[in-house]
Amino acid sequence: MSKLPQFFIDKENISNGVVRITGSDSYHLSRVRRVKPGSTILLRDEEGMGYSARVTEVTSDEIKAEITDEFSRGSTIPDISLYMALLKGGNFEFVIQKAVEIGVNRMIPVVTERTVPDPEKMSGKKIDRWNKISDEACKQCLRSTPVLIEPPLRFKEVLGEDVTEPRLICHPGADLQLKQALKDFTSRQSVSVLVGPEGGFSAGEITEARNAGWSAVNLGVNHLRAETAALIIPAVIIYEWS
Repeated sequence: MSKLPQFFIDKENISNGVVRITGSDSYHLSRVRRVKPGSTILLRDEEGMGYSARVTEVTSDEIKAEITDEFSRGSTIPDISLYMALLKGGNFEFVIQKAVEIGVNRMIPVVTERTVPDPEKMSGKKIDRWNKISDEACKQCLRSTPVLIEPPLRFKEVLGEDVTEPRLICHPGADLQLKQALKDFTSRQSVSVLVGPEGGFSAGEITEARNAGWSAVNLGVNHLRAETAALIIPAVIIYEWS
């Protein structure tokens, strides 16, 4: 069972101990994974409940499986929201995949002063692709719940909408080091992290963020690329707070 990635299901597709799997997941299981009646698969619903299930029927458009065991979500890690400035090329998609694998719970693209990609040229298909990448990463690393990649927000919108405590903005010139900041915060259940684009945040944006209650932190000696910082910060937070 552990060799199969898990698949997410809606609880409404479970009835009398039998689950129906349709769409792309059904296709992947039957055509790629080649599951047969008798195969065991791992499933998660939208609330994080896990299920072991034995395949009973495979057709051209759906799979039916009998639930044989249930298990809870188990221990949790800090609830991390990653506000990530849009990056050039495939770097943003790389961050999505790896941030989901690390343990980020929510990811929001951000448009800043120095952002290069134009969000006005992005179609709904782009966001659908981002969520597909996230979904595949969740399945592969056995995440208990899906990770939604939301539509892009402007920098000022981020400052106005997020009221999480604490809130961290990554800035190489900050006096406060991430390690010390994580020790100082008493609330360790949730955190929001804001990471800039290739050119970093402008001085004005850092000032605005501080005025809005965000704590500017640096990562130490090295000056990291945006995509590297976006992965290291959540990993360090999980290590320190879990």
